This record gives sequence, structure tokens and C-alpha cells, in this order.
Amino acid sequence: MYYFVPAWYGTDRIWQQTATPWYWMRESIEFDDTINQVRIFQEAGMDRILLLPHYSPQLRYFLHRQDLLETDVLSIFDRIQKVPSDLAMRPVQLQDIEWPSETTFSYTPFLAIAFRKGKRLAKIDMGVDGNILTLTRYKEGETLYVEYLDDRGFISSRVYYKDEKPYFQEYLSFDGQWILREMLIEENQSVMVNEAFFPAFKKESYSNMGEVVAEKMKEQLLTLVPGRDQLVVAAHPANLTFLQDTASRVKKVLSFYGDRQPLSAENFALYFDMIDAQLLITDSEKTKEAIAVFSPSLAQKTHRITSFDSRLRLGSSQERKESKIYYYVNESELPSKKQLKNILEILSQYPLFEVVFAFYNGSPERVKELEGQLEELIASEQDLHLLQSPAQIQGLGENQIIDEESVQGEPDYRFVVKNFSNENDIIQELEKTRLIVDLSEEPNLYTQIAGISAGIPQVNRVQTEYVDHLKNGYVLSKGDKELEKAVTHFLLELKPWNEALVYSIEKIQEYAGQRLIEKWEGWMRERHG
Repeated sequence: MYYFVPAWYGTDRIWQQTATPWYWMRESIEFDDTINQVRIFQEAGMDRILLLPHYSPQLRYFLHRQDLLETDVLSIFDRIQKVPSDLAMRPVQLQDIEWPSETTFSYTPFLAIAFRKGKRLAKIDMGVDGNILTLTRYKEGETLYVEYLDDRGFISSRVYYKDEKPYFQEYLSFDGQWILREMLIEENQSVMVNEAFFPAFKKESYSNMGEVVAEKMKEQLLTLVPGRDQLVVAAHPANLTFLQDTASRVKKVLSFYGDRQPLSAENFALYFDMIDAQLLITDSEKTKEAIAVFSPSLAQKTHRITSFDSRLRLGSSQERKESKIYYYVNESELPSKKQLKNILEILSQYPLFEVVFAFYNGSPERVKELEGQLEELIASEQDLHLLQSPAQIQGLGENQIIDEESVQGEPDYRFVVKNFSNENDIIQELEKTRLIVDLSEEPNLYTQIAGISAGIPQVNRVQTEYVDHLKNGYVLSKGDKELEKAVTHFLLELKPWNEALVYSIEKIQEYAGQRLIEKWEGWMRERHG
């Protein structure tokens, strides 16, 4: 049995992975190495379990988005909260919740508010699937507490407020009793155990939630059977807290992904003094080389595995007359005026080219800044007037790109700035995309993975292990002046584009499904003779 320990931790409170309301942007792209690995094992029918250290009351919706609902889960917080293992998802409606008589509801485009006799009782926040996430209860205009709903149909925890600030959080049993009380003030983050549940814990109080999680994770890991079970651990500092005492029991794979865990001499020593891993895998040649520098003896057990997002399918862009260019924009380094002028000049020369400037969770200010720069360029450069396409509404039908904020009477252009807040929207956009352009100093990892997964060629300024020049992309070795050459190489003739598609398919097959599992297990055998 393979046990996968992910690193799906929160940012403000590390042991929390609570879903945000649909109108809030996600903090990051959700896809990572664990998601890729578990999907591969799931599709191959291999025995696997997700072992989760963090609190995640909306976990099933997260797993559904990632196509992982078929994989069994062992949750430490389910164990703490006495949740029956066979409990299924049960969507909760407003009418399922008890309300005082004469309660009325007001619905806004974002949330629902409960009133009684003109006074606000509660605010109800929903998730992207319309599921209830939280109920914020009020009294005399002040916040009393926030209730977090579990997606299996019960109140999972309550955060109590004092002076309009979170004061403590109570984690509830399935039948509503509080089990743990975690303080949420800066000077005190201790955890108290309810006296009724003392027998289930080694201590009556803990200095922080990390101690509780470490205790319960170590208990769970000690049930693994050497020789039968294997542990696949995402490299993250939080995962060290419970692996330290169980390092030598079972075979382990340590997985590095992106910049989740930058390597330094200090944290490298931490990892390998504590964890005796038989196999190290990474998605980047850079990390692989760094490991070899820190410890030449580990180089032999370190292998690079490219991650692919299997929700992406080979696109249908070849069915369109127009060629859509997906231009990734890094919020921290907006394209220069010269780069913007380059891409707009290309658009002006080729009437069937379109561009989507894509931010990921960008701030509204930066999005507006880019839009302003584009407008200024068009206003100041006479040659760019050809970008205007007043006749395209009739000509392109449902496939055209329209700036949703444009007002009738204003010109439509063959470009639009979009701010993506979740992966599903990105996937939908890429289905009709013909070419990806990312001119960042370090290309976005998820965009590169998505490009390969969807068979879309990519244009970059720097060489990476994901894009091979003139195979599945184009590297601008001579700088931005090569951009037109790179774009037209893939968009004016079908042959280079088809060759890039075939090359991407071969890359996917090399590191997907049963072939990857065979490689993985072969590497493990090598380390054990």
C-alpha cells in the first residue's frame, strides 16, 4: 500500500486548509506533485491512501476538483473529531439549518444574509459549487462566532470572536461536543483538550496545534507495516515534525516540487538527518543538481519526474480558423513596453491571431495597469489601429474573444486581459489555445505543465526542462526580437505545430501511468538490491 502525505497547508494557519468563498480568489494554483502522483496510481488501480495531517472540512470538494474522489483518505482531524469513516457527502441547504421564527433571508450576488425583525442574525458564505462553507453569527451587530461546515453535513468547528477578532477555535465531534480548543491570539496559541476526551490524547494541553498533529500522525505512521507499505512524502517543513521518529520503519519517497521547499544547506541537513528516504524525486533539473551538490551520495537515488495535469486534454484549437495566443503575465514583472509593442505589432500583421493576457490571481491594480499600458500603446502607435476589429462580432461567432468590460460603441480588439482565479477556468481557456507565450525570467511552472498536458507549444526566454527548442516550443536565444519568428513558426504552418503536439504526447507517455509506476518501483528496487 502506498501512503501519500501531501503539503496542502494553509498560509496564515499552516494546519488549516479551509475553502474560501467563491468570490474570493484562491491564493495559489492547487495542482502539485502529490495530485499528479495519486492520479497516476488511481488510474492504474494501484493500492493508495491519502494521509492528511491538516484540517480540511471541505476536502471532498477539493478532491472532486482534482479528480481524486476515488482515492481513500485517512484524515488526522477525522480521527481527532471521531467522524465515522463511512460518512458520505451531504450537501446542506439553508432550510436544513435551524432558524428562529420570523427569520427572513436576503440574497446578494455574493452571499446570503439572515435577518430577524430587521436585525442581522447571520451571514452565509458559499463555495464555488454553491455549497455552504461558513455561517457567521451576529448579536447586536457584533460577530459572535463563525461555524465551519463539513461537506458531509455537520458543523465541524467554531471560531469564537472577541472585540471583532478571532479568539479561539473549537473542533467538534460528529455529534457536536467540543474536543479541542485552540487559542488564536498572537501571544497564546495553545490547545486545550476537553476533559471528556482526555483518554484519547497523551496530554491535557499542548503548546500549539502542530504538537497535536505530530502526536496523531506518529501514531498513524506506526501502524504501517515494513515491507508492505511505502510512504510518499511531499518535501515541506511541516511534514518533518511527525516523520522524525518513524523514519526507519518503512520505505520512503521524498518528493520536491516547484519552489515549495527551496534547498539550502540548513534545511537540506534537516531533511536528510531526519528522513532516511530510499528515493528522491523532483520535477526540476535545478533541484536535482542542488541535491547532488549538497550530497553527492544522494545523487544516485535522485530522479526527475515531470508532473502532468491529466484534467487537460489535447486541445481543439486546430478546429478554429483563428489562432489564440495565451500570454502569461507575471504580476511581479509586467511585460515591458517593448514586449507589449512586439506582440501587438504581430497581431496587427496577422488578422487571424488573438491574444489572451493571462494573470493568475492578479491584484486589480496590476490588471488595470496592464490594460492602461495596452490602451496607451494603441493610442500612440498609428500602425496598431489594425488591431481594431469592428466586424468580428459577426465574423467569428461564438469563438471570438470579447472584452467583457467593453461598452457598446467602443472598438473591439483582438486581445483581452483576463485574471484567472482557479485552474478549471485556465483549463477551459487552454482548450482553444494554439500557442503559449511566457517571457518571465523563470517561466510559470503550472503554465509549462499545462502546456505539455494539452499539447500546446510554448515560447520562452529561457531554457527549461519542460520545453525543448523547436520540438515542443521555441527559446528566444536572441531576445525578444525573435518573438515574431517564434510565433509564426508554430501558427502559420500546421507541420511544426503538429510535430510539437506529437512531441508533447511522447513526453506525457514517458512519465505517466503504468510506465511511471514501473520506473518508480524499479528505482526503489535498485536501492534495496
